[in-house]
Amino acid sequence: MNKTLPTTLPDQIDLCSFPFQDEGKWHNATIFFFTNDTYTIYQYEEHYDISKEEADEYCASHEQRIKEYDQYVLATGTDPLGNYYVDRTETKKSEAKVQYGLYIGVEKRGVQVTQIEFEGVTYGRLEINKLPSKVKDYLHIEYAYCRYYLDNIQRKDLYDYDNCYDVTDNSFKCMIEYKVDRPSDVIASELRAIAKKSLL
Repeated sequence: MNKTLPTTLPDQIDLCSFPFQDEGKWHNATIFFFTNDTYTIYQYEEHYDISKEEADEYCASHEQRIKEYDQYVLATGTDPLGNYYVDRTETKKSEAKVQYGLYIGVEKRGVQVTQIEFEGVTYGRLEINKLPSKVKDYLHIEYAYCRYYLDNIQRKDLYDYDNCYDVTDNSFKCMIEYKVDRPSDVIASELRAIAKKSLL
């Protein structure tokens, strides 16, 4: 097969797609027909010229190649190509209780964070740097001049802050949403179910 590097591709038709193994690793490939009567196989993120006979041969065996990949997924519970839709993460919610205060210059930066309680752990003024990044990112916590603060957020803004409630002059609560990886055994079970159904 000769590698081609066209600057623009003519109108094309996707004839078939299939997974394949090369040196123990799985890859995806697609056979294309172009309206100038040429054929290519798209693999390794490149188009390669092939003959009509080669294109026919690939497409004649593509269902068997898909079956072989299904068997691999069924046996291992993994989908190295990401060909099957399974949620890899899930959304969780946890409440953060934030204590804050004012200081000279607050209008230039935002209210100072003095303490945060999150998932059973209390982070004092000197421990806020140990907060999970998902909390710091969600609350837009920044550090400058020896204090942590909510970036460009004033006390009056807290009443309109997303998912925040119970706002007082020195505290508020906020429901923080974040993504976590789903258990690998659950993902494997769902992948096996999909592969098994595909093999029927």
